[in-house]
Amino acid sequence: MARRWLVEGWCGGDLALADQIFAPDFVLRGRRTGPDGPREAARRIRASFAGMTVDVDLQVAEGDRVVTHYTAHGRHVAGYRGIPPTGRSASASGIQIWTLRDGLVVADVNVFDEWGLVSQLR
Repeated sequence: MARRWLVEGWCGGDLALADQIFAPDFVLRGRRTGPDGPREAARRIRASFAGMTVDVDLQVAEGDRVVTHYTAHGRHVAGYRGIPPTGRSASASGIQIWTLRDGLVVADVNVFDEWGLVSQLR
């Protein structure tokens, strides 16, 4: 599921897939958003970075948790964090920890190298 969301959702743009992966009571960054939270996050990032690809560097599943270390790549084509489009290619890594219940993701803890990404755009 985690790999599918990264490949088909984030990279492929199939944001309707969020309804199949995330529970109605899904919690993102401590806030209950349901599938709309991940869908909107992907929409915003995809709008700012064209040609997005995500490499799954490491993935481990145990019990009700899935941990994914990933590296995202894209070309900065629209404003991001107050930075106007630069046309530069950039990449950054993150670690995503999902908690699953009844076959759906109910919570996400995501640590992303935001500073590393922003520093490539300035």
